[in-house]
Amino acid sequence: MDSTTECIKKPLSVLSALFAAVVCVFLAVALREIPDEPGGLTAAAAAEIPRSGVEHPVTAVLLNFRVYDTWLEVGVLLMAAMGMLLFQRRSDLRDIRLMPSPEPVLHWLVRLLFPMLVLVSGYLLWMGKFAAGGAFQAGVVLGSGGVLLWLAGHPSLTNFPGRLFRSLLIVGFLSFLLASIANMAFGQAILAFPPAYAGTIILILEAAATLSIAATVSALIIGLQPVVRDRDRAPIHVPSD
Repeated sequence: MDSTTECIKKPLSVLSALFAAVVCVFLAVALREIPDEPGGLTAAAAAEIPRSGVEHPVTAVLLNFRVYDTWLEVGVLLMAAMGMLLFQRRSDLRDIRLMPSPEPVLHWLVRLLFPMLVLVSGYLLWMGKFAAGGAFQAGVVLGSGGVLLWLAGHPSLTNFPGRLFRSLLIVGFLSFLLASIANMAFGQAILAFPPAYAGTIILILEAAATLSIAATVSALIIGLQPVVRDRDRAPIHVPSD
């Protein structure tokens, strides 16, 4: 059996190496075909950046010129979280089984890292107006902090009241919806922000989306864990200060 397995592995390794080489050749050819000068709608988008309310072109496209696409992406994340909750037959993350309490060194390391993750998340959110960053990057970092707390034996989102948790999930999608309704009420096109207020509106939308993305990322990881039944419930030891 061992010799047969070795005979099978060798041709597979050769085929994998050939496939990887072919992919590299195609990537190299594709890179050579990329024009030196940007094309498409780059010039048109750059001309409208002063009216977008932000200075970074990616943020201008995602949160102004094509904000409808971003709204749908937030909606997809919301549907993923709802699908997880329906699959697990629960409405929030309470009574999720916690990970075993870690060693004291790991516990204090998590206590040190989590405030830094919150600070980095806020920095990425704010810098999205000027440089690379924004709601999705900030939300993933913040959501990773929640998962890190849970892995270290802290309740994190599992202690959130059900209404608060569900509010965090929908606040991002709902903020885009309210913005579109307000635009229509003032005779504007859907999600076509007035240039004078575009920067403030975008910051509010990104902050709301950050909270929803963070809650969704945490929920999709934590929510797939088994529920703690009354017979399985045991006191949770969290090291004190």
